[in-house]
Amino acid sequence: MEKKILVSGLHCENCPRHIAELIKDARGVENLEKDMDKMTLTISGNSDLDVNEIKEDLSSKPFTVEELI
Repeated sequence: MEKKILVSGLHCENCPRHIAELIKDARGVENLEKDMDKMTLTISGNSDLDVNEIKEDLSSKPFTVEELI
């Protein structure tokens, strides 16, 4: 299963690393691919992948998440 999400609030190349740390324990997350030009992260995972859980994990930080696919 693959989900593409738009993450607003990325400031630098370190932001995806920070996001990965915040969501590393989210159910179903297996891989992250970043595209800083489009300000997106593609999150790959298994059937347990839950975008709402990722939103909750990032809610205390200046990142916002919108599911694209």
